[in-house]
Amino acid sequence: MDKLAVELLTLISFFACTDGGRTGCSLSLVSRRIREASRPARFYSVSLMTSATQMEQFLDCLQKERGRSVEMLPRVRHLCLSLFGKGLEMTPPSAASSSSQPTSRAAFLASLQQRTQQWRAAQENLDEQYNRIIPALVRTVAPDIHTLALVQAQWRSASIVRCTFPALRELTIVGGDPSFQPLAFMPRERPVYPSLKRLHHILAWVRKDIDFKQWAVHAPNVTHLRVSRLDYHPHTTVNSLEEVICGRSEDEEYLPRLQHVMIEPHPAPPPNVRMSTAHVAFRDFLVYLERLAERARVPVKVLPPLEFPKMVPGVDPTHKCIQRVKKEWLERVFESDGAGCWEEGMHALRA
Repeated sequence: MDKLAVELLTLISFFACTDGGRTGCSLSLVSRRIREASRPARFYSVSLMTSATQMEQFLDCLQKERGRSVEMLPRVRHLCLSLFGKGLEMTPPSAASSSSQPTSRAAFLASLQQRTQQWRAAQENLDEQYNRIIPALVRTVAPDIHTLALVQAQWRSASIVRCTFPALRELTIVGGDPSFQPLAFMPRERPVYPSLKRLHHILAWVRKDIDFKQWAVHAPNVTHLRVSRLDYHPHTTVNSLEEVICGRSEDEEYLPRLQHVMIEPHPAPPPNVRMSTAHVAFRDFLVYLERLAERARVPVKVLPPLEFPKMVPGVDPTHKCIQRVKKEWLERVFESDGAGCWEEGMHALRA
């Protein structure tokens, strides 16, 4: 290693730093020479999954490393960002507290009120932290980023980040449109994602309207579109998706470069001896999707409905979803033609 040219070491570092940040951090601790050579690649891929504090520390570190750079600035090319955080996780009850269960209705209501107040205080604290750090983080990475996996929930954005992602090629979003950048408030003449090729929406946890016609305006060059956990509500999401993949606008075709669409329906209602209204509605929805695929102007693959995993005591299913998103993101970072979420039949592995 001591005999290799610095330029070659830097190139090797770019190939090595594809694991979400661990390798880049390790290389910076090897020696002064390796730290200097690997600095441009240190933040090549970054995953921030824990808390707003972690994001704030990362942003501070990135800015300091850029200040130390002489030639090539360290840039974030691949980012996996979870806004779910740990701010609202309740502390597991101790043995003493679990043994002293409420013995009356009044005690139960008092306990419930206390838990609600704790949750509300944690939510307000989480909102304050994210509203302070997310705008600065997004503005810093937006000009350079190539792939982004965004997991959002539990955060109520108080501001709109007005910036574009000129180099972003692939985007996975969990929980609807970015809270910090609602497309309805962005100028139509300046697309937010002009280079985006692959867009994956996972409609989990929150039933936010997604207007795919807005996405057609702000991501006009999308070639691959996937929608996971699609339900027949809200209607805006379903109707706008149909217009984009089947119809045309008054002036031009929506997403003129679209080549392939994948749709994964929401899980079916729990099985029952007698067919309920929910079962009939779900059956009709699957028929609607099959007919939608037949009318579409591009190939549409309707995957089997998502199957919920078996509930395991002590395992939060939302955390499993977050880890799955990160795993698929890493597959695409490590290899540009990696499967990720784009291989048909992956539903069996994603359940």
